[in-house]
Amino acid sequence: MKTKLIIIFCALLFTSCLPDEGEGRIGFTFEIINSTNLEFENIKVTIEGLQNGEFVGTASYTLPSIWIRNNNPKVQFVAINDNKWSPNLNLIKENSEKAYFTVQLEGETPADLYEAFDSSIMLNAKITDKHIIKNNYGGPLNIDLYSNSDIRGRFFEW
Repeated sequence: MKTKLIIIFCALLFTSCLPDEGEGRIGFTFEIINSTNLEFENIKVTIEGLQNGEFVGTASYTLPSIWIRNNNPKVQFVAINDNKWSPNLNLIKENSEKAYFTVQLEGETPADLYEAFDSSIMLNAKITDKHIIKNNYGGPLNIDLYSNSDIRGRFFEW
């Protein structure tokens, strides 16, 4: 009997120390693929909502220096683990069911981020479910920089 109680107690103690899986899934991470021969500084990613047919930015994140990829499969990961970007999605929800993204290179005007595999679709994230902000919302936002000044993206919801 004592052995069973000790095992149960140890199991409860062990599981109470595990990290909360939902907590780790809130926020946006970035996966950058730089297919140009240029390093970039101060790239700003803005999350926006659609209000009366106009995009309204609510929060932005400035990426660190973006490396030159040199034709290798290296992906640069930004805002990972406890440093995820957590913009206030309620500001977007007031006007829009979806969030959209722009990317602004230093010294350039912001450019809407389009889907990597379909350039006619703006990249978006459906942040609500029946007009309520989704729990544990976030995921990796992939940004691909191409040598012809084209910037495309992909978003994978957790």
